[in-house]
Amino acid sequence: MNYSFKVDNDVLVVSLQGRFDTEASAKFETEFAEISKENPHGSLVLDASELEYVASSGLRIILKMVKTEKNFKLVNVSPEVYNVFEMTGFSKIINITKALRKIDLDKCEKIGAGGNGAVYRISEDEIVKVNFNPETYEDLDKELAKAKEAFLLGIPTAISFDLVDCGEGRRGVVYEIIKSSTLGESIQKDPSRMEELTDKYIEQLNLLHSVHTDNPVFGSAKASFAKQVENASKHLTEEEGELMKQILEALPEGDRLVHCDAHPKNIMIQNGEMLWIDMEGMSVGHPIYDLISIAVILNGMRTDEMSVGICGMDNATVKIFKDCFIRKYFKTEDPEMIQKLGGMLDALRLIRAVFAIGFTTSGTEKYRSAIIDMARQHFFPNIQKIVGGIKFLVSSL
Repeated sequence: MNYSFKVDNDVLVVSLQGRFDTEASAKFETEFAEISKENPHGSLVLDASELEYVASSGLRIILKMVKTEKNFKLVNVSPEVYNVFEMTGFSKIINITKALRKIDLDKCEKIGAGGNGAVYRISEDEIVKVNFNPETYEDLDKELAKAKEAFLLGIPTAISFDLVDCGEGRRGVVYEIIKSSTLGESIQKDPSRMEELTDKYIEQLNLLHSVHTDNPVFGSAKASFAKQVENASKHLTEEEGELMKQILEALPEGDRLVHCDAHPKNIMIQNGEMLWIDMEGMSVGHPIYDLISIAVILNGMRTDEMSVGICGMDNATVKIFKDCFIRKYFKTEDPEMIQKLGGMLDALRLIRAVFAIGFTTSGTEKYRSAIIDMARQHFFPNIQKIVGGIKFLVSSL
């Protein structure tokens, strides 16, 4: 076995190559003692990306490291070597992570794109959602964990598999392929099914919101909004930042599961079953957080192309869907109440737009000044109306 080492920001990283057998163990233990003594550190990381085999003697050396080091990690472990740690029970007592499966995107069909990345078809049964922005890689782990936990809680979701290495430092999450259309696309294709599909959509929202959980993997929707306000406020005046905080004060914490991006393009329909996708924002909160995300699309977009791209429906179809959704979600046929609720939702849609001032995607940075201008014309002058709408809707749900 060969090895190399480096110290970076108080972390001693030792990279192992080859076979960690009996002969290698005796030699490595002696030499590592000297390395550790001559290189003071607060954490130790063993990089096993090129480790081919580990014997019981190697396991014992690693166990000694676990006991003597303050912070220890074993990373990039191949599936074959990981099986040894799992069979011996070591995976339960040490901090260990598998090496990521590698995906060659040049051999995959690109089937979609977004602000931070794209979606590629890996096979007939799998897609990979790739993030190109390194700042979002931590969010991929969270998205994978949220998708798995939501599935275990009984929420219909696309089945998620693993985090993968897509080359050039890019990361992605692998999901099953849903061989059907989104809710928005299905309504656009056959508007005669709007009432039926809207009923099923609301059923899924109510199912989601019926789950009460304190699972920390989801995090708090209000805390996420507070972070967005903090980021957006960096581009605004102090007074405008304080006005945005009024929105936060009106929003409740809540203990129910919310998607936080619950518009009709994030619901897939497969064999008559609706499945949630894009769950990176799924959190614990109050249904108002999903209403805010749905309100974004209910007034349509500047062009039909934009509207179809964002929610799967053109502006004319969205207009009909808005009326249908309000009637069914709020269980009212009163024209005055429908109009009142529609006005409140129109105001809510501004929240997401203004919070986006702090986003770091290329699209947001390009249009940030225009969003700020819009906020100063339509959002800040109407802040009390928006806060009033939030309070009314919260009390109604």
